[in-house]
Amino acid sequence: MYDKMALVVGKDIATESFAKSFADLDMDTEIDSTPLQDEFDFEEVSKASSIPSTQKRSHRKRKHNSNSDDKGIEKLAMEVKGVAIALKEMSKDRLIVSHLYTEVMKTEGFEEITLATIFDYLVQNEMLAKAFIAKSATLRKVWVQNFINQHREESAF
Repeated sequence: MYDKMALVVGKDIATESFAKSFADLDMDTEIDSTPLQDEFDFEEVSKASSIPSTQKRSHRKRKHNSNSDDKGIEKLAMEVKGVAIALKEMSKDRLIVSHLYTEVMKTEGFEEITLATIFDYLVQNEMLAKAFIAKSATLRKVWVQNFINQHREESAF
C-alpha cells in the first residue's frame, strides 16, 4: 500500500506551516459526481512511469578523497589550537583594571584619595600593577607606604 501511495503523492513529508491534514481541506464545495471518462488507460501510464517496488533505486555517491581531507582538517585543527593557546597566554598577562582597582582599595590604613592616586599610577605602569596584585596584603601595605614616602615631596599626601 505504501509503495502505491508513494507513486502518487511522493515520499516527501511536509513540515511546520506546509503540513496539512484532512481537516484543513475546504469541503464546502460540491463535488462533481459524474464518472471519469476513460481518456487514457491509467494502468499503462503508471507502469510506464514507475519503478517496481522490488527494484531499488540507484543512488550516486559523491567521491571523497578522505585521506587528503583528513590531513587538511587535521592541519587546520592544529592551527586553531595554536591560536587558542596564544590568545590564552595573552589574556593571562593582560592587566584587568577593575581587578586592580579592587585590590588597591582593599589596602587598609590609607585614605581613599591616596589609594586612588596609587591606582592611577599603577594603571600607567602595568608591570608594577601586576607585581602589586601578586603581593600579599602585608607587602601591598608596605609598597603603598614606600610610594607615599617617595612621592611626599612631589604632591600633598
